This record gives sequence, structure tokens and C-alpha cells, in this order.
Amino acid sequence: RPSDPSFPDIMNIKQNAHRAASLVRQLLAFSRRQTLRPQTLSVPDVLADLRMLLARLVGDKIKLEMHHGRDLWPLKADIGQFEQVVVNLCVNARDAINDTESDDGTVTISTRNLNAGEIERDHFRKEMQLADYVMIEVRDTGTGMSQAVMDKIFDPFFSTKDVGKGTGLGLSTVYGIIKQSGGFIYADSELGDGTSFRIFLPRHKPTAAEIEAADET
Repeated sequence: RPSDPSFPDIMNIKQNAHRAASLVRQLLAFSRRQTLRPQTLSVPDVLADLRMLLARLVGDKIKLEMHHGRDLWPLKADIGQFEQVVVNLCVNARDAINDTESDDGTVTISTRNLNAGEIERDHFRKEMQLADYVMIEVRDTGTGMSQAVMDKIFDPFFSTKDVGKGTGLGLSTVYGIIKQSGGFIYADSELGDGTSFRIFLPRHKPTAAEIEAADET
């Protein structure tokens, strides 16, 4: 009971246990050993459901914009993990904007299809397989990052935040989730000119069984 002398210590133990569990989940994500429950997703629908939460996370002074490409292809991904990726990137974007001299700015989420021909023609990245992807970009008008920071952003426990304000696992968790989902993530940034994270997830082509099951529902 709260009146018991041991109550504060027990509550402290409980809070630390929750923190430890959260760290384990993030490390599992980074090492790509978490259990995923992939399902067919419509990116615009998922982001529409998240919009209210994201608006609250970035705050009243920061503008949240969403722009979708036409006829986006479906994805096959774990919806909870996909949402975590978007939330983590938006929180990072918010913090980057709040670190500027002006605490107002814009976080822009944009999506579009990229076919294999575009990947080959525009030489996106050498390690990307020639395939169809859905690209999700999260861009901010924050402080930007130096190349030295950029080289380490996906490393576990690396953080530019003050001690006690971050575990350094946010972006490494994002990286692990995207890689385990068969995708790629890249960042582009310049000091004073904001940051852009681009995620490439493979297009999902529904099987005959999936189409039949969808028709039945």
C-alpha cells in the first residue's frame, strides 16, 4: 500500500524494470531479432490514423504536413513497428527544430512510389536491389547535422542529447526495424539546413490467396 515504508522503493524498482524491458525491445529491434507480425498495409491509411498522435508529439508551434503520391503500392510490414518508425523520426525532427533559435518549424512526411527503373536510373544507393519500392520521407527544418554526427546516427547508444534525455537507441531501433522488414533507410542533412530521412520499403504484390481473402471480407 502507498502508506507502507517500502512503497517508494517498490515503485522505483517497477519503473526501472519497465525501462529495462523497453531497452531490451529496442536492442532486439536493432539486432533484427524481434518477432514481426507482417500484414498488408496502406501507407496513407496508417499515416492518417497516426496524424493526431504525431501532431500532439510535435507540439502546437511546429507545423505537420503530409503529402502522398498517387496510387501508392501496398506494403507488407508489422503495423506496430512501422508506426514506431514514423513516431521516432517525428520526435527526432521535433527535437531538432526545438534546438534552433526559433522553436517553430515544419515536419513534412511525404510518400511516393519508385519503380525499379527509377532506382537504376537515379542511382539511389548501390546496395539497393533493383525492385519497386514505396518511399516514405520525414523532413524537418531543424538544426541539421554535421558529417561526423551523420556517420554515427544509427549506432546504438549514440546520442547528441544531454545526459538523461535519451538512450541513443531511437534511430538504431528505426534502422533495425527497416532492415528486418527488407527495406533501406538513409539520411541527408546539412548544418543549419534541416534533415531528411528516406525509407524505402519493398512493394508488396498480393498473392491470389490474399486477393481472395480480401474479396471475402
